[in-house]
Amino acid sequence: MKYPFIIGLIFFISSPHSVSAKSPKEAYIETASQFQRWCKHLSYRHFRQKKKMPYNWTSSTIRQLNDYQTSGSWKVNNVEKEVFCQIRKGKKAKTTKMEIR
Repeated sequence: MKYPFIIGLIFFISSPHSVSAKSPKEAYIETASQFQRWCKHLSYRHFRQKKKMPYNWTSSTIRQLNDYQTSGSWKVNNVEKEVFCQIRKGKKAKTTKMEIR
């Protein structure tokens, strides 16, 4: 009786309607709030790779012409670190420009 389940599973996997997840770097940035989350993610990962624990994220995002710009800050070891991210609207997330001061 397990064969109908296996056949159904094979049909589901081979179905042309199945959706695969994209890497965030392959995602396109379409909204300011989406870009703000992406900037937070990128900057958080930057600090964690340096074995530092950022906290207290604050930010604002604006659209200037066809660009999104996020200015934010993290606290790291009780020091405020400024973050600036910029991307062209509709571009892939991996093209984000980021500065940390």
